Amino acid sequence: MTAVGIDLGSTHCAVAVLDRDARPRILTTAHGATTMPSMVGLVAAGGRVRAVVGEAARALQRAEPDAVVFGIKRLLGRRADDADVRRWSAGLPFEVVAAGNGDAWVRVRGVELSPAVLAALLLAELRACAERFLGEVVDEAVIAVPARFDAAQRQAVKDAAALAGMTVRRLISEPTAAALGHGAHDRVARRYAVCDLGGGTFDVAVCDVGGGLLEVLAAAGDPLLGGDDVDEVVAEQLAAAARARHGDDVRRRPAAWAQVIAEARRVKHALSDAATAEAALPDAATGAAGGWRTVRRDELALWAAPVLRRLEAPCHQALARAALAADAIDEVLAVGGMTRMPAVRRKLGQILGREPVVVDNPDEVVAIGAAIEVARLDGRVGGVLLVDVTARGLALGVEGGRCDVIIPAGCVVPTREHRLLATTTDDQATLAFTLYHGDSDEPARNQPLATYEVSALPAAPAGDALVLVEVTVDVDGTTRVSASELVSGARPPLRVVGQCGLAPAALAELARTVAEWRAT
Repeated sequence: MTAVGIDLGSTHCAVAVLDRDARPRILTTAHGATTMPSMVGLVAAGGRVRAVVGEAARALQRAEPDAVVFGIKRLLGRRADDADVRRWSAGLPFEVVAAGNGDAWVRVRGVELSPAVLAALLLAELRACAERFLGEVVDEAVIAVPARFDAAQRQAVKDAAALAGMTVRRLISEPTAAALGHGAHDRVARRYAVCDLGGGTFDVAVCDVGGGLLEVLAAAGDPLLGGDDVDEVVAEQLAAAARARHGDDVRRRPAAWAQVIAEARRVKHALSDAATAEAALPDAATGAAGGWRTVRRDELALWAAPVLRRLEAPCHQALARAALAADAIDEVLAVGGMTRMPAVRRKLGQILGREPVVVDNPDEVVAIGAAIEVARLDGRVGGVLLVDVTARGLALGVEGGRCDVIIPAGCVVPTREHRLLATTTDDQATLAFTLYHGDSDEPARNQPLATYEVSALPAAPAGDALVLVEVTVDVDGTTRVSASELVSGARPPLRVVGQCGLAPAALAELARTVAEWRAT
């Protein structure tokens, strides 16, 4: 079996391998680029639907923004009624709708699609890139995901890989992969704060490295913080300037607004290297240049300040979980494309007390780290032991009761814990409990993951029927739940109430759909 390392990013994806001489290599796309836009578009032709991905989807977006989906990773494993999803999806050129089980799906050209299917189209293209380079079938991958991805989000990534014809050998957290890609495991003993700010997510991990051990002490992050948010605030400024000049609002026209977002991104990139940049003010009808405005780097920093302030909480949270002060950090490692922005590096330096080190390839280092993890699992890279931790706590709760934190944030994985639950009424045949992400004993302050129902319990007085619930978090961060009746040791039926994610029975049909859309 041949495996590759993949960075499934919010705005760009990348795939990497280790050469036979153990040197990492980022593979190029069909367009000759080392990264691929995380965009999927649907084209209707001859009564059939065809999917386009990457650069082709970006080109389609300029003409038909409502036919292209971006920010796919922000929707993986999420529910449509989630407050973050509702906030992010407001004003998008495509619709975010609720599937029958409440999951967040998208509607494009009248077709409703799971984000896992869209991610599968991206992964299938990355797989094709690898197969062109290697000349052999690629059927496994190590995929980097945000440290704060919960069980449903991680399962959605695994489902997407399966739809693309690959098995996930391991899910690795993005900051951990970045540390590997930077070569931290080959250097002198140091304590790192790895800050990964990409297009759509922010992760920070505190790591101890030395003696062949890369140990993650704590991790935290914001799943809805990234360069896309800076693009939005810059675009708002350009639109406001155009509105003052033309008296019309470009946001009312999706195609024109897509052009403004693209111009905002171009200006942001230009100001990473220059003190000023000329921004095209959009014509409200077309989005094309309707005038010009000089934007200064300090203006960009001012506009982006409210967004960049959101870097503070995850950094402080990671330090607190590691029981460390900022001055205990030896080196701040900045990865992700947004760390090219001087204001981002300055903000991270203010928070963590030292100027961050920006790697030469911030867009590629996570994929390289995932490829190194492939080689490590294969035994081709020796002398490295990787120890990771849970980024979020897990708690159990029963209806009307408090939550019991069963696995706190910062536990080394894999880990397993159990709790005893008792019936509350005579002859109670079923017992329901909910698994939460969070560290609070108040259910409302935690994020519900799934509700489980144990049935066929033996008739007994209230409190005499006891159910042993076991919760396991594996090295992927994937959560499994099992239950047994304590007295007999039997495993009564356990079902998830309101199943989230893709039904296993649907995967084969959806895999055919992915293959057909790519082949059309």
